[in-house]
Amino acid sequence: MNTNLFEKKLESMSSSDFSQISAKDEDWKYLGKKIFELHDIKIGSDKEIQKSDNSDIDFNSFSYIINSDQKDVKITNINDISEPLIDNSIKRPFDSFNIEQFEKVTGGFRIDFQDDIDEYYRINFQSDQNAIPYVGVNVEKNKTAKLYLNLNNSVKANVYPIIELSLKENSNLEIILSVTSLEDVNIANSIYAKVLKDANLKIHTISMGGELSRSRMDIDLVGDGSGFYLDGVYFGEDSQIHDSRVFVNHLGKNTNSNMITKGVLGDRSSSIFTGTIHIAEGAIKTESHQENRNILLSEEATAQSVPNLEILCDDVICSHGSSVGPIEQEIYHYVMSRGISKVDADKMLIKGFFNEIINDSSWKIVHDSVADIIDSKYMNISRGK
Repeated sequence: MNTNLFEKKLESMSSSDFSQISAKDEDWKYLGKKIFELHDIKIGSDKEIQKSDNSDIDFNSFSYIINSDQKDVKITNINDISEPLIDNSIKRPFDSFNIEQFEKVTGGFRIDFQDDIDEYYRINFQSDQNAIPYVGVNVEKNKTAKLYLNLNNSVKANVYPIIELSLKENSNLEIILSVTSLEDVNIANSIYAKVLKDANLKIHTISMGGELSRSRMDIDLVGDGSGFYLDGVYFGEDSQIHDSRVFVNHLGKNTNSNMITKGVLGDRSSSIFTGTIHIAEGAIKTESHQENRNILLSEEATAQSVPNLEILCDDVICSHGSSVGPIEQEIYHYVMSRGISKVDADKMLIKGFFNEIINDSSWKIVHDSVADIIDSKYMNISRGK
């Protein structure tokens, strides 16, 4: 392990210092037996990288190929990183799983966006064997960048990415995190972000693939006027698990955050959303909202929605909300009374449910592909695949 890579406090920690993660732990609740697959991660070996036509970097989680040479984007190999991207996180919890990620990281790089990037910089993940890739992202002061992290059918084995984000003053970073692999694999991201004064981070999540698709996000809004925005969609079929844990730590004054995620669950699939908004002492003029909505298409499907607020000061605006349940029968009656079949009514209502998110202009480049996946997954469920 390159110890220069990680925040200083990790140098004195070992996964052996922690008990194994358990479904009894707050951050791992509701995963059931799936959690045993995340113990003592077995790592594979480097394989040949498959070059793609539409990515800036092809990354097989061990090594990588840079397909486009952009003068304003600096790529540093993991072995050449001389200091941590993040010195110390504020309230980020550590357990045996994420410490083991750092101990067993298989390869990666740091990206420095040194000037404005108007188009998405695309990273295509690949894996033929179990791996723990690292991607560090730094956006310089007053700069704007876009990043597309793509985990599609090229991911054929378990991957547990570490993603660290550093936003300097008045910078902006927008990320699409897309998990669409059709393989029965575990894809578990650990994401940490440090956001300085007047900087803004936006993350759009697509969780449609894998047997387990999990993202743990810890966001420190350190600087005054900093902000974080998250929107995401997920659709479960068979026994898929879609797991999202988000901790937003408001430390500066006049900070803001907004989270909205929506999911549909069919067959025996399940989802977990745990969102915590923490507003520290002195973080006045903060505004923060979170919302999680779920539609169940099967009596065997489940959704756990746990929004939390921790407010330690006055003069703030906060809200949270969640819902879990089937489509209301009255709505079916209204739609089907106009000659629309049950299947078409379902498709229409599900489409409308997701459109609040995917019709936003930020989703333009992935809108059609996401809409096609939603339609395909519903048809799989309705046919009893």
